Amino acid sequence: MRGVAVLCAAGAGWVMVAGVPRGRSLRLPRADFRAIAASVFVFAGSMVVLGALLGVPAAVAAISVIVAALHIKVSEKRNRRNAATHRDRWPDVLMHVRSSVAAGATLGDALVDAFEAVEGQFSTMADVLRSEVAFGGGFGAAVARIRSMEADPTADRILVALAAASRTGGSRVGEMIAVLARSVGDELRLRKAHDAAMTEQRLTIDVALFAPWALLALSIATNSQARAAFETLDGSVVIAIGFMATVVGWILATRISRLGRQLRVFR
Repeated sequence: MRGVAVLCAAGAGWVMVAGVPRGRSLRLPRADFRAIAASVFVFAGSMVVLGALLGVPAAVAAISVIVAALHIKVSEKRNRRNAATHRDRWPDVLMHVRSSVAAGATLGDALVDAFEAVEGQFSTMADVLRSEVAFGGGFGAAVARIRSMEADPTADRILVALAAASRTGGSRVGEMIAVLARSVGDELRLRKAHDAAMTEQRLTIDVALFAPWALLALSIATNSQARAAFETLDGSVVIAIGFMATVVGWILATRISRLGRQLRVFR
């Protein structure tokens, strides 16, 4: 039965790390391959270290999987933070575009110059835009390709508006870009305020999910009676039940955190 408990914990942990089957009713963010590969090494290292410290198979398996899942969670947070930093630079891009258009440049050339001026990930977009305009399907095809690369609601909104401005042209393009820049800036500031307000709630959820397992590891490592209790069949069952509860909490917390995310309207 102890082996069954370990297998249940490992299976539930796989759900945490790799995600559940994706349907219309439940969609979880999928970590990239490098994060999953790194989490496998974290899991293996945790099994070795915790096996030496704890010596309770069910607890070692459950806590190791949680540590690996926590590594992916940290990686996803870092990716979201980098994406937010990249997103915050779109108003600068739009202001560069407005200045170039006011100086007489075409919208395509102005956007290329803006991407190169802001640099970072925008340099890659400049190369895509330049090659598509010169050898591909024109500005509209270039914008569609960049939108596919970005897969971001803010980028969708901006690039769709610029594509429409490119098709219509006229003397009011500069004014439209200025209005778009102000609107995007206001939206980004509002989203920052919302994320800051949600930080405490997210921290509370993380503590509620992971703190009990840290306490369990500390208790087993420092208390021989606790170790003996969790080495029994009943102890393994308790660990398995607790692990399942953590998995359910993880899924619900992930679903709740997605409620505040902006959805892509233009695809």
